[in-house]
Amino acid sequence: MRLGIDAREIQDGVYTGIGRPLVNFLHYFSKQDNKDSCVLFSAKEISIDFGPRISKVVMPEANTFVWDQWLLPQAIKKAGVDLFYSPYYKIPLLKPCRTVSAILDLMYIAHKPYYKMMSPWAKLYYATFGKLYAYRADKILTCSQHSKRDIERIYGVDEGKIEIIPLSVAAIYSTPLDPARVTAIKQKFNINGRYVLYMGNFKVHKNIPCLIHAFAAVASEYPDLSLVLAGPKEHTYAELVKIIQNKGLTQRVIFTGKIMESDGLQYLYQGAEVFVMPTLYEGFGIPPLEAMASGVPVISSRTTSIPEVTGEAGILIDPGNSSEIADAIRKILQDPILKQDLINKGVIRARAYETEKIAKQMYDFFVFCHSRESGNPLQN
Repeated sequence: MRLGIDAREIQDGVYTGIGRPLVNFLHYFSKQDNKDSCVLFSAKEISIDFGPRISKVVMPEANTFVWDQWLLPQAIKKAGVDLFYSPYYKIPLLKPCRTVSAILDLMYIAHKPYYKMMSPWAKLYYATFGKLYAYRADKILTCSQHSKRDIERIYGVDEGKIEIIPLSVAAIYSTPLDPARVTAIKQKFNINGRYVLYMGNFKVHKNIPCLIHAFAAVASEYPDLSLVLAGPKEHTYAELVKIIQNKGLTQRVIFTGKIMESDGLQYLYQGAEVFVMPTLYEGFGIPPLEAMASGVPVISSRTTSIPEVTGEAGILIDPGNSSEIADAIRKILQDPILKQDLINKGVIRARAYETEKIAKQMYDFFVFCHSRESGNPLQN
């Protein structure tokens, strides 16, 4: 099998919910002892070395649609790819081989606030091209039952065409606690004392203002406690700064800026008292699992995919209720038995999403898809 992958998500480094599992899979693929090979297609050079079994094709991207629908299918054909995988919802419509498309979520259509903000053109695009991409793909890969239900409901895709494989958690998050490294990363970001951690972007659906309000409610009770918001200073960042200033919390809230695994993400997790992600919508939700794997108690939403991902290993809250979030933070800070129980459950829960297990599922799925193409169907 010669597998082709649209790898633009990792050409600028690895810090997204799509990029991390993709890199995990590629490392797994590179270690297999067989004749299978892989070609990565990107618009920029990819700095990660995956070894000789994985080659790279770079095509500058002046226009995204042209790259997607003209340059990419030509490059796929030239590279002799048997099966092409897109980690996005987009695929070449004039596909030269069997194609798997990943639709991790339909947030911009399913999440009403985002849908209302979309222009008429954007709504038309998702309703036509989004549905067309799903129709043209031979198989659709998604990451949760929640996302599968959305794909079936919104795009009308038959459930038999959709495969669920959860996203994976990199092995680095299971690294044993290293107090020296934790101290070093706290010094790097000027974190003094204990802290509540959020990891991710600052898009509207992440609901960070509600987390700030919750932190404001407990800040006076715990003067040594900070709130660390780890993510690129984009999207609603300016709005968050204003909220923090109005709350008088400028000295208590720390923005790390863009941070990647190579910066020692696991140690930032390890140092936290609690991880909180009050998201309004997720197709999956990797950060809570990364926190669990790192031995940190988790508070997250009881909405969309989060309950099926975290199970009973975290405290699930109403993401629109800052008082409920604040109460959950207090419980963990005040009850060491509860905190340790959540840590223990979280570590066990995260093991189900280990890189090797999930990467093997993906690999086996791609082999199955290739076998269907080559005329030797396997039993699913």
